Amino acid sequence: MPELRKAPSVDEAYAHCAGVTRAAGSSFASAFWMFPKPRRRALHAIYAFCRLADDIADDPEVHGDRALLLMRWRRELESAYHGAPRHPVGVALADAARRFDLPEAHFLELLDAVATDLEGRPLERFDDLRRYCHGVASTVGLLIVRVLGARGPRVEEYADNLGIAVQLTNVLRDVGADAGQGRIYLAREDLDRLGVSEEALRARRMTEEIRLLLAFYAERARLHYDRAACLLPEEERWRLRPAEAMGRIYRDLLEELQAQGFPCLGPPLRLSRRRRLAIAASTWLGRGLGRGLGRGMAVPAAPPAPARPPRERLLGPADRLAASSQR
Repeated sequence: MPELRKAPSVDEAYAHCAGVTRAAGSSFASAFWMFPKPRRRALHAIYAFCRLADDIADDPEVHGDRALLLMRWRRELESAYHGAPRHPVGVALADAARRFDLPEAHFLELLDAVATDLEGRPLERFDDLRRYCHGVASTVGLLIVRVLGARGPRVEEYADNLGIAVQLTNVLRDVGADAGQGRIYLAREDLDRLGVSEEALRARRMTEEIRLLLAFYAERARLHYDRAACLLPEEERWRLRPAEAMGRIYRDLLEELQAQGFPCLGPPLRLSRRRRLAIAASTWLGRGLGRGLGRGMAVPAAPPAPARPPRERLLGPADRLAASSQR
């Protein structure tokens, strides 16, 4: 049996997670870079864990038995909470979980949702999609608000609705790319109701029926953004600025999708890094500043975005992941 690699130090593990986060070019990093170091590192660990789980499900560069890899990633999570993790993400996550009292159940629920991607079962009803969105996105929001120090039922409802809104925005943005890989997240009942076939989505040719379907889903996302805004406790508004920043970035993306006529069957639309940082900074500085910053007011300087390396250098090939996840 090959000798397992020595587990990295906590600092090395967090540095690895930060690299995964930066290389992803996600809105997540844009919303949280102004955080104090301990909280920022914990958020990097959460993001890296979720990103690697997602990559196991759908990254074409990951080879091997994906179900087995996901099971081993589940074991790494178990080690982070109850044993001695060896993967850098597991080491960082174990430290973050102790510092911020992160419930293991949220990570397990996320892995269960990712497993449904591997099974490839169609989503028949919108309620099925909403449960999926909760599993892959609201769970992350529930972890984030704990790192931010916010607690309470309204905070949890806020995180749940914001997570669903963000994931519905992702679903909209990626309709074409997902369909091209054989995955359709729009509920079958809605496709049938509006006369859209799965074949039409895979062909990636826009029709009025598809555009209407996308507009319908955009409105559903807006409802969840609005619910989150209503649920945001006033006494926690300042503490939850980073979560609000992420929500505003994705809502801005949603409005841009609509403004461009839902170009969702082509390459996924992304807001520029400058625009994401402007939205994040305006939210950190207080409500009502977003438009001014968006038109060119000064924004605090963010760390430079590094050149994106190949994923293999960050995550390792599948067999390395499997080895590092053994107990």
